[in-house]
Amino acid sequence: MDNKVFLLSYTSKEEYNQTGVIKIPLESLLTFLIHKYCQSDDVKLNFVYTTNNTDTVLLDLPEKSIEFIESNKIPWQVTSCVYPTAFYGNTIITGLCAVSRHLCKYRTSPHSPSESEDGLLGFRKGCLQAPNEVSIWTKFCEIDLIYSIRGLLLEETILEIPKSLVRFENHLKKPVRIHNVHKIARNLKKETLLDKGTLENLTNKKNDNKPIDRTPKNRKWKSNVKKESGARIEDVAHQFAEGPFFTLADLVLLPLYSIVIKSIGDKVIKSLLPTTYEWYLNVKSMQELQNINNLMQKIDVKAVTVKNLELPHADNVSLYKSDPKRLNPKKRLFTKPEDIENALSILVEGMELGLSDFSFDKTHDWSTIPEGANPAAGHLPDERVTRKSQQLENLCLAVLGMAKAGDIIVDFCSGSGHLGILIAYLLPKCTVILLENKEQSLSRARDRVIEMGLRNVYFFQCNLDFFIGKFDIGIALHACGIASDLVLDKCLNANAKFVICPCCYGSLHATDRLVYPRSAMFKRMTIGQYLCIGHAADQTHEEHPLTVRGARCMAIIDSDRARLAEEFGFKVTLSRLKPLSCTPKNNLLIGVPC
Repeated sequence: MDNKVFLLSYTSKEEYNQTGVIKIPLESLLTFLIHKYCQSDDVKLNFVYTTNNTDTVLLDLPEKSIEFIESNKIPWQVTSCVYPTAFYGNTIITGLCAVSRHLCKYRTSPHSPSESEDGLLGFRKGCLQAPNEVSIWTKFCEIDLIYSIRGLLLEETILEIPKSLVRFENHLKKPVRIHNVHKIARNLKKETLLDKGTLENLTNKKNDNKPIDRTPKNRKWKSNVKKESGARIEDVAHQFAEGPFFTLADLVLLPLYSIVIKSIGDKVIKSLLPTTYEWYLNVKSMQELQNINNLMQKIDVKAVTVKNLELPHADNVSLYKSDPKRLNPKKRLFTKPEDIENALSILVEGMELGLSDFSFDKTHDWSTIPEGANPAAGHLPDERVTRKSQQLENLCLAVLGMAKAGDIIVDFCSGSGHLGILIAYLLPKCTVILLENKEQSLSRARDRVIEMGLRNVYFFQCNLDFFIGKFDIGIALHACGIASDLVLDKCLNANAKFVICPCCYGSLHATDRLVYPRSAMFKRMTIGQYLCIGHAADQTHEEHPLTVRGARCMAIIDSDRARLAEEFGFKVTLSRLKPLSCTPKNNLLIGVPC
């Protein structure tokens, strides 16, 4: 089975053969270096030439060690994603961190003495596993720092250190946050926390040789044990980016900081960011990184002029801390009845889209559905089987009514593929993409597809924004919060039909890509009023006095989404799943381009 990684190049094959120098974006550089470090011989690198040549670094490789692929030979699955992209079998992985993790799994080089026993991917193979949409740390490594350095490469003179560099400096100064930190502290000290001899020694410390009182009212002996055994959490320091062990995160960050130091100068970094500089020297000095260091010396980076350089303000927190813009309990929205009524009073006739009693001509006979696509086959707990089957039937019948042979159907936020696999089975002449950023969920879906022998399913492990391909129908069952809006935007921009059952209205929030309200018709409403209605929309539990109002608030939010689609020239229907009891979040948006 082919296992390839595709990287962007701003240098053509002919130019490279003549000069031995290649212009590449930072993401390509990092992936190339990680591939070299891991010696992932089973993974073949292919550079894809493009004429867009902004934000580049020059890498001198006179040994002609890389391969190019002609544009007409690039699989359509790869061109549907941003680079870097890995492609093996029927699976596509895109995004710097996800592709880097993929390379680590095919690593053939020996482990570093500085790594934990779980290797480059750390505890339970979780290093940089969470997508940047939910992980501050992944977003920093994959987007924020790269964005800052890309801007630095374009400057002639700088007056201020990029804020991302200060954030990492503050991160390194904070206590390490890793699993089993007490155990690691003990291992680092090569002794146990409750060493038998230490306890006995403490027991006989009193002048009268009476044992220390260890009852619940007197716990002081515990701290003494920690102190005398020498196992302190404080000893687990940020020797590396994620703690005491070298991980993939260090491998991603090291080349970026090498570029920073080449550009700004090591004296400046040592003076303004001393903890970062200490980390950099420590990582760079590792013997097993000698090959990477040699390659980094061949990176051509121009020096910028530094004048009275200052440090910008950055919150003095660890990069593992939750993003206060996305999750801040102190700013959590708690609505009062009068707030909701005031928000509802803003609505005028014509804003809300009436609910349609949408009915399907077909019905499902689940007895004819094979186990891999049938919730009753044991893929779900028994109490969820009936409700899940009803949810799938509603969306599936809607798709069957609009699909035609040859269509590409994308199941966004597919999870383990309950909906997409069912549609792929029922529409064998269509291509179905299961798009999900969780590796484990896609793995379960892949196993079921293989067992069923389906050949029209592809698996895209990526964030929504990394998928840029063409498709005909977009579907999403309970894509949480803003994910439903991101899916809607994908469909509108692709002029694709959509079938969306939204979820988690109360978690809606403005982002750099989304503004609420979404449609022009709803702009009379403030963001505060809008989020207030969204919060009330989650009050749809069974036999609850606020359920009726919650259902109306759900319909209001979805009406705003529908009005946005109408602005794009879509005909939109807002209906509800049947029976309503199959889920409290039972609205269904169906859109077709006019």
